[in-house]
Amino acid sequence: MRKKLLVIGGDRRMEYAAERLSAAFDVYTCGFLNSPPIWDLKQADILVLPYPSFSGEYLNMPLSERKIPAVSALDLLRYGGTLFGCGFDSGFLSYCSERCAKVFDFFEDEELTLRNAVLTAEGAVEIILRETDFSVNGSKIMILGFGRVGKACARALSSLGAEITVSARSPEAREEAEKRGYRATLPGDEKALRAADSIINSIPTPVLGRDELSLLKKDAFILDLASKPYGTDFVAAKELGIKAEIAPGLPGKTAPKTAGYLIAESVIKAVEGGDCVG
Repeated sequence: MRKKLLVIGGDRRMEYAAERLSAAFDVYTCGFLNSPPIWDLKQADILVLPYPSFSGEYLNMPLSERKIPAVSALDLLRYGGTLFGCGFDSGFLSYCSERCAKVFDFFEDEELTLRNAVLTAEGAVEIILRETDFSVNGSKIMILGFGRVGKACARALSSLGAEITVSARSPEAREEAEKRGYRATLPGDEKALRAADSIINSIPTPVLGRDELSLLKKDAFILDLASKPYGTDFVAAKELGIKAEIAPGLPGKTAPKTAGYLIAESVIKAVEGGDCVG
């Protein structure tokens, strides 16, 4: 007998995830534009939350007018069932423990995270090409942060001929960037900021304040890929006439089918391999 799986909330990638998961499970959905009511659904064996899972105290459900408190979603999961999602806090995990739910954090799936970083980089390239009036080839692009997303963006833009400068606090990150052929510097480097045609930020803490922004060219472009609270002072950027855009969750916007299928494969792999942790 096939397991009963509920996908609840999220953007278009979660719709595609549900589509792919239907090959392996009896799939129900909630929180999408054409989702049927779920109150006739008996408790699911597997509950798949959005990617990312939360918007404040509620589930992240941008395609629905409904608001579902995060903890109440567990009422739809049978006792001892399996939960998938990401961005869990200690309070939510404690509630999961009380329900004896097995928990799988998408952020801990290294393959999924790396492939999402590649999709994010592809989306970043598309935005830079659309929002600037100069060629990527030969342009000077500064990347703040050298984690998975920063590395993927550097690789993608470098392959198009951009001159990459990586800004990172960690000596190890700067050393790695230099080994990959990029220039590396500390945050706040005035010379690098003045030279940058575009800046990509992946650090979710303030790194581009008024002082840093005032050093930029007037036609420079900032793309902030970080999660909240982001890294850019957007009020100051607007006042200074610097074009800046927030673009979290790019895979869900620029490649939702691929991103959704990756999420589905992560679920299938974890269920079949017993990788979930209780």
